[in-house]
Formats: sequence, structure tokens, C-alpha cells
Amino acid sequence: MNSRLRRFLSFSSVPLLLSCGAAAVSDTPAAALAVQTQELATGTPAGIGVVLFLNEYSLNFNVLDTQVPLNSQAAQSIINYRYGPDGIAHTADDRRFVSIEQVDDLMYVGPAALTALETYARGTGRVELPVDGWVGTFQGVSFNVAEARRVLAVVNTQSLTALQSTYNVPAVAANAMVAARPFYDILKLGRLPAVDATALQNLKTATQLGEQGDPCTGAGTCGTNLHCEGKPYDASSLYGRCVTTLSIPGDGASCSRFVPCEDGLACHGLDSGATEGWCRPAWMSGEFTAYADLTLQGNTTPQTVTQPVVGLATVPEDITVELDLAHNNPSRLVLTLEDPGGETALLWDGPNEGTPPKRIPVTRGIPRDGTINGLWKLHVVNPSGVGNGKLREWKLKLTSRWD
Repeated sequence: MNSRLRRFLSFSSVPLLLSCGAAAVSDTPAAALAVQTQELATGTPAGIGVVLFLNEYSLNFNVLDTQVPLNSQAAQSIINYRYGPDGIAHTADDRRFVSIEQVDDLMYVGPAALTALETYARGTGRVELPVDGWVGTFQGVSFNVAEARRVLAVVNTQSLTALQSTYNVPAVAANAMVAARPFYDILKLGRLPAVDATALQNLKTATQLGEQGDPCTGAGTCGTNLHCEGKPYDASSLYGRCVTTLSIPGDGASCSRFVPCEDGLACHGLDSGATEGWCRPAWMSGEFTAYADLTLQGNTTPQTVTQPVVGLATVPEDITVELDLAHNNPSRLVLTLEDPGGETALLWDGPNEGTPPKRIPVTRGIPRDGTINGLWKLHVVNPSGVGNGKLREWKLKLTSRWD
């Protein structure tokens, strides 16, 4: 990664460069959502989304110049690369991007252009995010994934009268929405000329009750027969998840790899090595992925990456770690997992156990009566200092129960 891209950590840190004729979109998230931004780098959700967008068959100068929008020189530089030496689209010498670094190396493409590309990719749904992942800020109003979905559902289905009377959308904005729908992304709605901050904020406020699985911030933020569960006490995340208060048939029944649970339930215990498990509500299971991009230098300095966990019950049952690790001497590494309460488990002892596998069930160390919601930590150390590489990402797969 070159030095210019390393300095570009998220599009909350640089101003957005716009071409003429496009409505301005704020590049600064609300303070409460700032922690949700990901580094724009190869392999992260934002990086993958931008590269996929730039490789689309229909990409042309007009899309980049007026819809993203980019400075015309940056847009032309990207098109010149894509179209290849003959300068003609859809011929044999066309080229594709395989990394963000390739994009960043182009003439006239710098932090502002990368910012605009990430903004566009997020706002049009090209970036895979959790439901509380930050999508964008439009006219000063920030949206996460769940908020954007709920607002678009209303805008696409409600009558002109309902938009004004029930959702308090000003008449000019309501008419513009009805005329322009359907909306398939929040970016199109947020950039509609007649839609201002008042219209967006009123829509967001009127649709604030979360649905099953949506992020929530406490009592009164979930819909009927739902309550807010799993908001961390350590403030590692602002959110819990809306989960059902209703009983689910089959809860507590036995299950196995061959005998699944009823709909709405998940089989716990199998990932810890049991052949027979027990059915619990599906929301008590979760996967949490951290795109670490952690460089492991050839020295003995311990390094730590973190991942907040939200929306589960109170204590863990199954704990599994999956690693995307590229290292030229991985058997030298010692990996330790730490739960939000400070309990630790020796995840892998490379010098005594060899090369760590991609998937590691945690069957030692962390007790099953500790804290599950909150900040989990993965500690990596190389006692010998021999070898180097990178931890690209790690995934924490958890099942939970009530204590």
C-alpha cells in the first residue's frame, strides 16, 4: 500500500470533491456513527464495493463525472485505464481493477476521488455492511443500513397524502419523491434536489422503531413484540438488536447435524464438538467479522485487534474464531482471545502446536458464564521474532444463552 493510500483511512477525514451540477453530500458521519467506518483498502467491504463498481460493464465517463461525482480529470483517468490502449469500451484490451491500490496509483486520483467513490459505493448498496453499518450522511442526516431500509420502504409504498400527514414530509419533497420512485438506494433519495434535511430527518424519526434484527439503542426503540437486547455495557457499540419477545416452538429441543431445529431456531453446542446439541432462538447466534489489515512484522512486539459483539444473550456457549492469515512462518505465532470481561483463552500456541488452522473452536480458557456482548480482543505475538505477514481479517462466531 503506498504512503498516500495509507494516510487515507476513511472518508470522514477529507473534503469531498464535486463536479458541477451534483447535490452536495456530507462526507462526515454523525459522531455516534464515526466508529462504524472501515478503512478503504483492498479486501475491506468498502474496497471490494468500489472495485466492483469500477469494473461494471456499463461504467462510463458520464457515470463517474456526474453521478459519483468525480473531478473530470479523475473520471477520465479511470476510464482511460478501463478502456485500455485502444480507448474503446468492450474490446479485447479492456482492463479491470483488482485492488484499491491500482485505483489510487492513477493520475488525478487521490484522497478526494477515493472519498467520492466510497460515498457512492456505500450509498448505492455496493458495500456489504451490518445493519448498524454507516451508509452515509445526506443533507446532514446520517443513516445506517437499517434506517435506510425502513425509510425507503415508506417512500416507495406510501401515498402522497400519507407521506405528508403521517411522516411529516413537506409537500414539495413528498411530490418529488412520488414522481421519482421507486428508489433502490438511499443515495438517489438523499440527492433528490427537492429533498432537504427536514424531509430526511422527519422520515428517519417517523420510522425509528426497529424491526427484528435491526439495531436499537434501548427501551422504546423496537417495534411490537420486540425488545432491545445485547447492548454492550462497555460502550464498545451504541447498539443492541431488536429481538422477539414471543416464544418459538421447539425452543430447548435436542438437535444434531442430521436433525435440525425448527424455523427461527439454531442448534447450539455442535461447534464446540458435541454430537447432540440444543435448539435456541436464532438471534442468540451471531457472526462478527473484523477487517484487521494488521501487518505482522518480524519482531516480538505483541499486537491486538478488536471486534465489538452486540445483540446476543448474556453469556457464551460456542466460541469459534476464523482467521484470514498470510504469514511466511505462521507456526511461530501465539494467538490469545480475550472476552469483554477480561477472561482469556490460549487460542493457538504455534511453537508447540504448529501452523494455526483457519478455523479454531475455543474449548479452553474462557468460561461459559462470562460476558459476551462487548469488545472482544485477539492478541497476536511472535516470541521468536522470525517471519512476517498480515492478518487480513478475523471472524468471531458465537452462540449464547441466558445466565
